[in-house]
Amino acid sequence: MSDNLESEVEKFGLIDKTGKYVVEPQFDWISNFSEGLALVRLDNKVKYIDRTGKVVIELQFDGGSSNFSEGLAVATLKSNDKSGYIDNTGKYVIPPQFDAAYSFQEGLAMVRIDNKYGYINKQGSYVIPPRFDYATKFLEGIAVVEVEQKYGLIDQTGNYIVAPSFDYIYNSDNHGGISDPAEFQDGLMRVGMGGQRCYMGGVTGGKWGYINKMGKVVIPFKFAMSGEFYNGRAMVSLSTLDCEGLNPIKWEYINSLGEYITGLQFDRASNFSEGLAAVEIGGKSGYIDLSGKLVIPPQFKSGSEFSEGLAAIRISENGLYGYIDKTGKFVISPQFSGAENFSGGSAGVEVNDKRGLIDKTGKYLIEPKFDAISEFSEGLALVDLNKKSGYIDETGKVVIEIKFDSAGSFDGGIAIVGVKQRLRTREVKK
Repeated sequence: MSDNLESEVEKFGLIDKTGKYVVEPQFDWISNFSEGLALVRLDNKVKYIDRTGKVVIELQFDGGSSNFSEGLAVATLKSNDKSGYIDNTGKYVIPPQFDAAYSFQEGLAMVRIDNKYGYINKQGSYVIPPRFDYATKFLEGIAVVEVEQKYGLIDQTGNYIVAPSFDYIYNSDNHGGISDPAEFQDGLMRVGMGGQRCYMGGVTGGKWGYINKMGKVVIPFKFAMSGEFYNGRAMVSLSTLDCEGLNPIKWEYINSLGEYITGLQFDRASNFSEGLAAVEIGGKSGYIDLSGKLVIPPQFKSGSEFSEGLAAIRISENGLYGYIDKTGKFVISPQFSGAENFSGGSAGVEVNDKRGLIDKTGKYLIEPKFDAISEFSEGLALVDLNKKSGYIDETGKVVIEIKFDSAGSFDGGIAIVGVKQRLRTREVKK
């Protein structure tokens, strides 16, 4: 005897801006396009397609592949679990020989062999032999490396800009993300010495300071907590820190010389944006300028960063959101249960659990009637309603039916969509 069983699986395809399928939903997964190609997976096999849906590379690389970057993609053989690089014809140009391999960036790719990291060029030759315990990709000619639990910086020849000597650097406590390039903000990067790194970003029993791109310590190690530089300012704290977060934290701001810009201490602080930063004193939020002066006195329940000259704030009386200008004057009165930053002249808002878009006068560009709405991309925005996705134009008109189980933004005239399909299987009973 046998019973027919039904289950749902989601299959992915591509649509154009009329909603017509370029590729019918048939794949188990589709990646975003990179250099004109996208990875697709079907029945644990992967291949590359172009924007017309044509299969360009039939893969024999059963261990998986990556998106293309600088003309090459990582491809892995399951048989020996080694990775190499293919070109856009699918041919190995760097044979599989590495225990792990990463995308090319600035002409170099990070690879791992025998638990050591190094860098190769596009010919597969080592430019920097594997000798690091961990490393990042290069950004502006600089990478972070780890040796014996100390962190430093190298240039693209492998020479040390600063030898591994710091206990913490950038996001080096999180190896899940350090392979991403370590970015200097305003020419400076946080480094830490001593103590224990806390989940909340500080170093209990240790201190944070800042180095420049030459690896020189330009702001001494003295802060229990510190942020990245924005608009030439960074928020820092000297408060005694415990990793459980039981002690109250007081925040101040420094300039790029390490000088304090305000004598005030704040209960909460945020990064500068467009010359202003939201701060909190006694449970109320206001804003300081780059000199440290309170230019908008603390009076709001909360405040966000300024974007396109406006900031979303929440008032204490009824908890609603509105928008103020840089003088603290309401440009759009508090009337929303949720509000996002402005981007491209519009901002997402929420009313009665529905989302819409407003312009900088507060006028609705799109009435709040969707469960979710994205930013516009190529003239269309992705919207969700009743657990389905579709697309609207800039007038709010639904131009591609809200019928997909998942969807992405348009890129190069196409978008990835997912549709759940019923799968019937037969269970044989003994």
